[in-house]
Amino acid sequence: MAKKKNQTKEEQLDLIDVQPENAKKILSIARAYKKAQQARLAALKEETDLKEKVLALVKDAKLQPLPDGTTKFKIDGMTISVKPRDELVRIIEEKEEEKQK
Repeated sequence: MAKKKNQTKEEQLDLIDVQPENAKKILSIARAYKKAQQARLAALKEETDLKEKVLALVKDAKLQPLPDGTTKFKIDGMTISVKPRDELVRIIEEKEEEKQK
């Protein structure tokens, strides 16, 4: 059996007393990170709201779904596909379709 070494844990000082040498760099990056995080969350909320509107409008259109339940159609160079069970919305522009092939 291996012997356990006696390890003493060093206690961290109060947060007021602790400051790394590169604190200014950390602070500027941390602020930029929080700003980017807030922008991403705002964009996610907008995306979610728009997705709900697309789902509602497609549902109101009362289109005949494909045998697998997916509603799919083309409008002005966009292919719009909605899977009702997953509420998955895919919108592909023709330029993107060509890249995928």
